[in-house]
Amino acid sequence: MTYDVVLRAGFESYDRSELIDAILMMLEQAGGWPDSVVPGAEVLLKVNMLSAKSPERAITTHPEVVAAMVILLRNEGCTVTVGDSPGGAVKGVERYWKNCGYSRIAEELGFELVNFEKAGCIRKTVMSRTYDIACPVLKCDVLINMCKFKTHGLCRLTNAVKNAFGAIPGLGKAVLHSYGIRPVDLSRYLVDIYEIVNFDLTIMDAILAMDGKGPSTDGTPRWDGMLGLSRDGVCLDMVMTELAGLDPLEIHTTRIARERGLGKPRSEITVYGLKECTLENFRVPGESFYNLLPSFLGGIARMLFKKPPVSTEKCTGCGICARGCPVDAIVIKDGRAVMDRRKCIMCLCCHELCPEQAIKVRIPFGRS
Repeated sequence: MTYDVVLRAGFESYDRSELIDAILMMLEQAGGWPDSVVPGAEVLLKVNMLSAKSPERAITTHPEVVAAMVILLRNEGCTVTVGDSPGGAVKGVERYWKNCGYSRIAEELGFELVNFEKAGCIRKTVMSRTYDIACPVLKCDVLINMCKFKTHGLCRLTNAVKNAFGAIPGLGKAVLHSYGIRPVDLSRYLVDIYEIVNFDLTIMDAILAMDGKGPSTDGTPRWDGMLGLSRDGVCLDMVMTELAGLDPLEIHTTRIARERGLGKPRSEITVYGLKECTLENFRVPGESFYNLLPSFLGGIARMLFKKPPVSTEKCTGCGICARGCPVDAIVIKDGRAVMDRRKCIMCLCCHELCPEQAIKVRIPFGRS
């Protein structure tokens, strides 16, 4: 039998040989490699490289899962590259590669790390909305989604569908954040992008996951010891949302994807390994205040209630947030970051970039 979603629990480490063996077995249970994985194929592994933080922070796809996939694809005769466009990469992505552990494995295994910001874009339209997608995402022969399972302050959970966001290079993501005043609107953009990029396969890293106020510095790393695999990221998201204790359709990206005919009804999704998998006491952020407003009031509410992030006493004045801010809304004054309310577009890049966990996000009437 071929399964829509394959889960594997019980990982006690990121041992590379164990990961290789596990992924091979999971692929077999899911029907094998996609047909596009053939000798000579150019494969892009689209990782989650949200923040320039170490893998132990549970913010990014662990480099050993990536290394395992590189080795397996090389064994199939493929050429492999790895890439993503994190929020602050417009001002330099090399720091992300190094801190996330990708430079180390790239040097060891001899594959290329792709800079989406310098690779050019292809314009695509879906649902009458236009997006600039990084060329490597659309020009590769095989696109594999290497997502990280964690919570998200706006979208509540981030996994396969949300990981498509990094296909937008440069300031595009910040602009979409500013347009997506309500998280439900941002979710529509995310599903648009997910439709455009059309992943061939999804590998989910939930070995070291994150709950609480994710997806970055305010979240809490937790060892769940779980790996996931699916040819359909929407199906994988539905199963993982259920494990986290929610109705899958409570997550707006999933609900919108299902309304467009993506994925399958939960009752039709076949899952291997579900009984062995648990997410005990997994804390998911509550629904955003902005989603309670009609769409035409979203912009007005943002102007009235907008609360830009603030620096706390942990701030060291290092300037990383100021250098990474796409609209130059941050200055370092008296050794501390100061945010300009008028310029801030609430993209939250500063929160994601801060190495000291010193940026506090203030959500009006939010529930955690």
